[in-house]
Amino acid sequence: MYYNKRALKGQIHPISEGVPFLFETKILKSGQGSFSTEEQLASTVNEGLSLKNKCLPSWLIFDNAGSQIFKKITELAGYLPAACEFEIIRNHKNDIAKLINSDTFNLIELGSGDGCKTRILIEHFLSQKLNFHYFPIDISNGAVTNLVRSLENDHPGTSLNVTGLTGDYFEGLKTITQDDSKQNLVLFLGVTLNNMNSESAQSFLQNLRESLGPKDYLLTGFDLMKNPKLLYSAYNNELFEEFNFHLLDRLNQDLGANFNKSHFVQQGQYNASTRAVESYIYSTRDQTVHIKALSKDFHFKAWEAMQTEQSFKYTLEEMESLAIENGFEVVEHLFDSRKYFVDSVWKVAN
Repeated sequence: MYYNKRALKGQIHPISEGVPFLFETKILKSGQGSFSTEEQLASTVNEGLSLKNKCLPSWLIFDNAGSQIFKKITELAGYLPAACEFEIIRNHKNDIAKLINSDTFNLIELGSGDGCKTRILIEHFLSQKLNFHYFPIDISNGAVTNLVRSLENDHPGTSLNVTGLTGDYFEGLKTITQDDSKQNLVLFLGVTLNNMNSESAQSFLQNLRESLGPKDYLLTGFDLMKNPKLLYSAYNNELFEEFNFHLLDRLNQDLGANFNKSHFVQQGQYNASTRAVESYIYSTRDQTVHIKALSKDFHFKAWEAMQTEQSFKYTLEEMESLAIENGFEVVEHLFDSRKYFVDSVWKVAN
């Protein structure tokens, strides 16, 4: 095994030519110091529970245990986004490889999780003798560490270089793209953009545009609008209920909250006016929850709802408008056979 000691101690530096292989992890630093999931968790929860209509973002559920539950969800026959995107990556791996027009490039994945879809591309790129460095970025240090270890076990002695980064996506991109001599292929797979409201999606894409150069590409996933019955059934099952309730488990464990799950129920619904699948946890009684880390009480009225998930479903025209309005040019669309999902290739517009 070869480790770049400079990268372990400080900022990531370009890997020297001739390095046989590298597998490492790093916790990113922000302007306020090292990235702290705990601080971000506490701040987000305080903000969300202080709203008139309580709302917590779904990324809070994705600690190590929550990620494992979600992985089980992606394996359900009725959960279409994962199966459709696997089909796209398998069938279009050659098309994706053709985007590379430099001798060496960075493969950067935002929200890598366990990297299960990207592994298809990694295997293909290695088989094509492409020279690349894989940077999985995730807010879960456990997910990043497990992914890097798994790739190290699966690819000993190959040309594969992997640097796993824990922290903010844009801090990671800023660090990696300091070397503008390399082409970057950025992956933003799954339904994360679907899960953002319009304002958040636009802000995210504008920041992403500023992080990319003229020769870089973005491959981003969108779950497309389809029969509402399919949407409803995909988000209402025992695993989704367990996934949503894990949010309460995490707040109890990480923030010292005293949520009693038996005093709440979960339900998903399709909102026709916004074309979003929404998930709520309802308080079954009038109750007060204390969160020790915040030194604060939060009151729930009987049958008061707390939103835990939202996933907007796009038409192709809406998705293309989102790209153009935020400074991107749509290069091509990669569909599954039923056109339920699209991985769209974008580049920064001139």
